[in-house]
Amino acid sequence: MSQVSIHPRVDLSSQINAILINEMPVEDSSLFDAALHHFKTPGKAFRANLALCSGLALNLKPDSFIYWAAACELLHNASLVHDDISDASTHRRGRPSINQHFGKDVALCLGDWMIAKSFELAARSKKYGAQLTVILASVMQETCNGQVSDTVQRRISSLPAWKTIAASKTAPLLMAPVKGIAMIANLSYCKQSLENIVGLCGLAYQGRNDVNDIVPSSQKSSDLIGRKPNLVISLFAQHKPANFEKFIEWYNSNDISTANKWQRIIGSSEAVAGANSLVDAWLKEADELINTMPKALHNTLKHIVESVKLPTDKVIKNQLA
Repeated sequence: MSQVSIHPRVDLSSQINAILINEMPVEDSSLFDAALHHFKTPGKAFRANLALCSGLALNLKPDSFIYWAAACELLHNASLVHDDISDASTHRRGRPSINQHFGKDVALCLGDWMIAKSFELAARSKKYGAQLTVILASVMQETCNGQVSDTVQRRISSLPAWKTIAASKTAPLLMAPVKGIAMIANLSYCKQSLENIVGLCGLAYQGRNDVNDIVPSSQKSSDLIGRKPNLVISLFAQHKPANFEKFIEWYNSNDISTANKWQRIIGSSEAVAGANSLVDAWLKEADELINTMPKALHNTLKHIVESVKLPTDKVIKNQLA
C-alpha cells in the first residue's frame, strides 16, 4: 500500500483512520471483506488518541508518531477480534462481530493479520522501529496473560482479584502509546511511577466498561452471560444483598435465561454507585501521582487521565484548538 500523506495538526484522528483503511489486506484476499466490515464502525480509537495527545503535548512532529499511534490502535483491534472468539460474542460496536459474521477461522486469521500489521507500522519509525516493535511484542504477551485469566475465570472475582485481572488485561495496551511517545521524544522517566499512573487509568477504564456492560439493562450483559470478571458484579457480591444466595446459585449454573433479570437487579443496586466511586478515586489518585514524575511528562500524563475522564473526541479537539 502507498504511504498516507501526513498533514501537521489537521484532523490527525481522521488521518489515522485513513492509514488503517489504506493498510487493509489486498482486495483479492479473503480477509479484505472481514477487515472492511470491522472498520466500518472504527470505535473511539482511544489508544491511538492517547499517542496523539502525548505527541502533541510534547510538540513532536505528527509524522514522527502517527504510524505508532496507528500501530497501537491496530493491536488493540486485534485483541477485540480475538476476544470475540473466546467470548463467543455475536456483536461488536452495534454490528455482527467478525466471529459471528465470517466465522471463527476468519476471525482468528484477521486478528493475527492485525497483529503482524501493527508490528510493521511500528517498525516504520526510522530511528526507533526496533524498540517500538519490542514494546508491542511485550504488550501483546502481557495482554494474552490477562485475557487467559479473564477467560478461565468462572467464579465471581473478589475486588483484589478483579483489579489484578483488569490491570493485566487493560493497562498494557494503555501503557504502550505513551511509552512509545516517550521513547520517540528521548524522555527519561520513572518506570514504576508511570506504570502506577497508567495502571490506575486502566482500572478506571475497565471499571467504566464494566458499568456500561450492566447499565442500561436494555443491552444484554456479556459479562453476566459469560460469567466474566466485572467490577459491578464483584461489588454486588461483596455487599451480599438479601437475594445473594439465589444469585450465587444462578451464577454457578449454566442458565442464561434469567440473565436479564439479574442484570436489572444488579444495575439498580448500590454496586453501580460503588463502582463509579472507585473509578473516580482511581483517577484522582492517578492525577496526584503525576506530581511525582518529571515535569516534562506532566502534560502527557494529564492527557492520559483526561482521556479516561472525557470522551476522546473532546480531548483531541482541545489539543488541536
